Amino acid sequence: MVRVGVVGVGGNGSGHVRRTSAIKNAEVVAICDIDPIKLKNIGDEFGIAEDHRFLDYKDLIACPDVEAVEISTPNYMHCEIALAAVKAGKPINVEKPLDINVERTKELAEELEKTGIRNMVCFSYRFKSAVRYAKDILDEGLLGDIYTVNIAYQQSGALIPGRRLEWRFEKEKAGSGTLGDLGSHLIDMAMLLCGNIKSVSAQMGTAVKSRRRLDSEEYADVNVDDFCNFVAQFESGASAVFSVTKCAIGHSNTIKFEVFGSKGVISFNLNEPDTLDVCVGKIDVESNGLHTIQVPARYRVDQQETFINMCEGIETPLLPTVADGVKVQKVLDAVILSAETQRVVNID
Repeated sequence: MVRVGVVGVGGNGSGHVRRTSAIKNAEVVAICDIDPIKLKNIGDEFGIAEDHRFLDYKDLIACPDVEAVEISTPNYMHCEIALAAVKAGKPINVEKPLDINVERTKELAEELEKTGIRNMVCFSYRFKSAVRYAKDILDEGLLGDIYTVNIAYQQSGALIPGRRLEWRFEKEKAGSGTLGDLGSHLIDMAMLLCGNIKSVSAQMGTAVKSRRRLDSEEYADVNVDDFCNFVAQFESGASAVFSVTKCAIGHSNTIKFEVFGSKGVISFNLNEPDTLDVCVGKIDVESNGLHTIQVPARYRVDQQETFINMCEGIETPLLPTVADGVKVQKVLDAVILSAETQRVVNID
């Protein structure tokens, strides 16, 4: 049994508590949040002892009953909390993106390299069966040389009427807007499937330029992106077009991914996570026969179970680590710089 403490129980954090509590060899024994109302509501719902409900993350990490820590706070707190947990010798599961810029990730990465503490980052779509099957198809070379990749993530959350200036709309807390929140997933998937990204050229924009503050009727400027489009070049020479938006009316959470190679194509829409569209092999290619296949059941993996298994020393292929989070953060930083300077930016 792995005894888990969760830092941040609003939004994604409540999901971490719920999903971890549902795993037979895990128990959420402590929670932390700066909002006492959220702390009480989640604590009461999941029967967490009142003396294990903390307002300060340092108290949760110091709690002897906590063996592993999940972190679901605003982005600018991720590495600070993760570093404290690692120094306490406790495995971590950190929400994405890893922080607000790559500079803030360095101390955590160095500490993990020194200590070897088990760690994971919540690049959730690595765990979708279509993505994992696509990875095997690409690794076997069935598509030949990869030429182009089209990737899109579409939501409509920026256009919710009356949505206020929560932390996701503040650059000093989030680092970026839609790019970091949604685009980090796409970047991780793209590099998992097609290799490291070499350079980017980007444009970003904000649709709703001011919002009311959380605690008043005063309006304040939004200083992050609601949508972002960028072209990336992989180290292999392949090119990708990324489209990331929270201005897509009619889409609650749509992810589309297409990979075109010299011998075929694969594509998927993660609203249907157990299917792939493929045109691979002589007969398919000669007939232009793009068709839908079912992903074998062996590719189905649960994200939270993977974290708990990691804590117990059980390895799961393709588990995303802090090292992967740092790689994604470098690309995020480059995309922001490219959009600001209107030029191609090389990674590193």
